[in-house]
Amino acid sequence: MNIIKKLGLATYLLPLLLLTHLNSAFATTSYVVDNKNSVVNFSVTKKQYIIEPAVFKDVEGTIDNKGNIKISIDINSVDSSNPIRDNRLVEMFFQADFFPHAIVTAKIDEKVLNSKKTFQQIELPATLEFFDLKKEIKLSVMVAKIGNNILVTSLKPTIINAKTFDVPSHNLAALSKVCGGINISDIVPVNFVLTFNKK
Repeated sequence: MNIIKKLGLATYLLPLLLLTHLNSAFATTSYVVDNKNSVVNFSVTKKQYIIEPAVFKDVEGTIDNKGNIKISIDINSVDSSNPIRDNRLVEMFFQADFFPHAIVTAKIDEKVLNSKKTFQQIELPATLEFFDLKKEIKLSVMVAKIGNNILVTSLKPTIINAKTFDVPSHNLAALSKVCGGINISDIVPVNFVLTFNKK
């Protein structure tokens, strides 16, 4: 009789234990940026019609189990395929010695993370910290689930104005001067592809 009771209790407890294990496993699930398959890019406009694209090659970040996102962009990793231009951007405009990173934080709804849909288009409120200032921005993104990975890509450019972040006007003026005094826009479109691998 005791054996039967024990078997009955085990039959009752086993599903609960399995459920608890699964919930615990999900609660500790997090993702980390795959830098080799991630990129943040922008374009500089000169003379109103000359477009010079560039990328930040070093990007780090995570998505935690609650959907909190934190992305760190290494300003020194800028690559425009022109080393002289890169050095000028890093030193004269970005002042990377003082402001070496741009930080983006956001939160993806857990419903999006838990969804069985492969592709989801969402508007993602975020905060950009740049030149020691934090400003709210909106990101239009595609969230794609590929195996154990999550891909977050921009659906349209995010427009960033240097004036919004109090980037000193003389930074751009100095950059313009070494480029022959040409007009350089202080507004840039930013796009990104971020690949997150499951930990």
